[in-house]
Amino acid sequence: MGLSNAIKTMAMISLSVFAWSIVGQPSSENAPQPPQGPASPSVTESGDKPAVKPAKPAVAPKVKSPAQVALSKDTLMITARLIEVPGKFPPNDLYNYVFIMKYRVVKVLKGSYVPREILVGHYNPLIPRKQLKGPMANLVKGDISGFEVNALHSLVLIKPIEGVWKDAVEDDYPDSDLEKYFALKADAVK
Repeated sequence: MGLSNAIKTMAMISLSVFAWSIVGQPSSENAPQPPQGPASPSVTESGDKPAVKPAKPAVAPKVKSPAQVALSKDTLMITARLIEVPGKFPPNDLYNYVFIMKYRVVKVLKGSYVPREILVGHYNPLIPRKQLKGPMANLVKGDISGFEVNALHSLVLIKPIEGVWKDAVEDDYPDSDLEKYFALKADAVK
């Protein structure tokens, strides 16, 4: 029984040392802690130069915000005229949603888009872009305060919509062959 416990203890110590060497941290609170500051280089007996280079401090990877993630993907920037708003917008007191509208592309500013028309989903279109609140406020920008047919908009778009929004989508174009984009930014063109 004593030999079995000794083997278990040695296995735990070996596992802790292995985990520490892989992760850079001990695997339990009782394992030895790494030094807090940069390691001091040891000096050879002659005093000439360090025998070991000092360790570089670890840098944690930066975490991107949802807006940075969305903008890091391929975006399409266009100037387009709103040509169709199918139906009425549902009230926002019921739920949050994306509403698909049809635009006629006037000019492609960034990216590539060939068809003349494009389907664009706008998050909660009854709310002016500058008054959006909650997690989507960090992602959806612009100066549009309302959506009217024939208005000219400068749009920053991304696809697919599901990459940004996974909840309700009001879509009156389910059979359309056109791809559907999500509007990250919508500004009025004057």
